[in-house]
Amino acid sequence: MVVLVTNDDGYMAPGLFTLYKTARKVFGNNVVFAAPDGPRSSSGMSFTFHKPLRVEKIKHEGISGFTVSGTPADCVFIAVHHMFKGKIDLVLSGINEGMNVGLETVYSSGTISAAMFAAISNIPSIAFSKHTYSDDHDDIKYEMESTKQKLFQILNIIKKKGFPTKVDMLNVNFPKKVNMKTRIMVVKTDRRVFDDIVREKKDPRGRLYYWLYGTLRKDLDKKADIWSLMNGHITITPIQLSVIEPERLSEAEKLFTKNDLD
Repeated sequence: MVVLVTNDDGYMAPGLFTLYKTARKVFGNNVVFAAPDGPRSSSGMSFTFHKPLRVEKIKHEGISGFTVSGTPADCVFIAVHHMFKGKIDLVLSGINEGMNVGLETVYSSGTISAAMFAAISNIPSIAFSKHTYSDDHDDIKYEMESTKQKLFQILNIIKKKGFPTKVDMLNVNFPKKVNMKTRIMVVKTDRRVFDDIVREKKDPRGRLYYWLYGTLRKDLDKKADIWSLMNGHITITPIQLSVIEPERLSEAEKLFTKNDLD
């Protein structure tokens, strides 16, 4: 088994090294990493088709790996189809600095998109994220380290029991405080996490600009990921990329009938 580790926070991120080191303990020496050469948060599944990519072999904090001058999806793309072609059996993405819960982040997160592209390429994958306390590098490093025991437990289960059937990828989120007593909850993805807000302001020249952000919703689904995470649990959400049920196809066919299209 060859395991690829990547992320969207860049090759210097503490979460990447926590994930990489823990994966090595579980899967052995056949763990490699290819990460963006800088932060690429919220990049979604964007690919760099309009300019060349650069790949550099680097050594950082005593660990060797590769940087890619593109997005997280680019990292998986070039690793799967060139650097380690035909050899990758599992992709691990993260640990992201910040939670990735709810459909809003599932479809915009670079961390999740890296895992999602691996799944599209028929490679099982897991995205890991951590609800962090602050933006301070040392604090984040400590917080990432606190997940190691539970991370090891999760990866070891995958190694021993295999990836769940009929699941393309897993989305895992760690709460702010993690210890061996922290519960693991398998839950669904909430539809919306934030009440979205647009702030209109003026720059020094009087021109309008807009700032997009959101505040956490109060009416959260208690059976979904964000509520469980906010209540101190580790959340695991299985994701299947495309499920079109027969009755849904039938409904669409009725809508676009031949008579209406003539």
